[in-house]
Amino acid sequence: MASETGGVSLGLPDIFYRRLFSLIPIESSDSILGELAAVWCEATAAKATYLILFDQSSLELTAGVFRRSQTESDCFTQSSIRIDQNRSLLAQSHLIAEQGRPFHLISSSPVQFFPIPCGQISLAGVFLFSAHSQNDTLSLISELTEISRRLFTQVLKTGKPQDSQYNNCQSCHSVAEDGNPEKQRVLPDLDKLEAMAEFAAGAGHEINNPVATIAGRVQMLLKHETDPERRQSLATIGGQAYRIRDMIGDAMLFGRPPAPRPTAVNLSKAIDEVQQSLSEAIHTSEVLLTVDLPATACLWADETQLKVVISNLISNCLNVLEAGGQICISAEEETVDAVPMLHLRIKDNGPGLSEQEQKHLFDPFYSARQAGRGLGFGLSKCWRIVDLHGGQIEAEISQGHGVTLHLLWPLNERQK
Repeated sequence: MASETGGVSLGLPDIFYRRLFSLIPIESSDSILGELAAVWCEATAAKATYLILFDQSSLELTAGVFRRSQTESDCFTQSSIRIDQNRSLLAQSHLIAEQGRPFHLISSSPVQFFPIPCGQISLAGVFLFSAHSQNDTLSLISELTEISRRLFTQVLKTGKPQDSQYNNCQSCHSVAEDGNPEKQRVLPDLDKLEAMAEFAAGAGHEINNPVATIAGRVQMLLKHETDPERRQSLATIGGQAYRIRDMIGDAMLFGRPPAPRPTAVNLSKAIDEVQQSLSEAIHTSEVLLTVDLPATACLWADETQLKVVISNLISNCLNVLEAGGQICISAEEETVDAVPMLHLRIKDNGPGLSEQEQKHLFDPFYSARQAGRGLGFGLSKCWRIVDLHGGQIEAEISQGHGVTLHLLWPLNERQK
């Protein structure tokens, strides 16, 4: 297919990934089926697309149709679908789909069917109506199929209540204590983060391969290029490719982080080492950092990953504090659901967070740089690491009085 720059692209352009990322968390099957149908249609240059999800147990068809001649998708649900078990998969798919929307009403172009494997549903797939064969775009089709599978999996989870320590929602709870200013507790949205992590892992892998090819080719061309202007252009291309590579690296680490290798870690020693690594940033910002910890405080953690969490949380404070600002780190032991935990607090006296920043505080890909918090993968990566260790993380906002980040981290090895 033609890319945005006029060349030929065998993979799915980033713009489509961004469109699909924006749908997470998935609020309804219509939202994802409509946008997926549009992406399939535009990416393959088809005349129309017809996405189907069929549940054999309820004989219900959920589908989305997109035509290039229209600007909106047609999403619908059809009950009492007839099936014929003696037919092949292709014939069965045609029979089911035609009961929802007859093909001749969608497009007069030839149609091809591509199944989408999805273990949670009886039949899923897409019909492409196109005058040209899709055999030359099998790499693109494969990529679209995998993305659709991941998103269909999320669609089928939508609406199913699940238990969690946070009731699976990012919420802001107001707390007023003894006349003190009202405080807001911001909790991670676990469903949303899990969905984004799954999507980021797959998308990161697919994007990383062509980026690595671009960076490698740039290095080869630079070896023999003598023209200063062309060398400058190649260096710019290479620099941007490496920038994408680093961003994708963060996405893949967020999506599929390495399994922690926990040991008993002295918290005071770990924080001292993080302070040393951030000493220049702390000195430049003219911020006062105080640490008040029990001298013998130890917890069960992968030391490297623990330091990543602490470093990110301190850096977030430094990003918003002006000269003379303060960061206070304290900790105490607590028991949560019969599990001994260390309650670590990292508090600043900055401006707090706006309503929009609270809403997206733990989101990866959040790009608003208003206050420097929750950007990129910082806090989402912290949540991922804390969650892998069996801990909890939340933020407490007191307007005009800064933000306190609370970490509950297991003191001992988890029982298997």
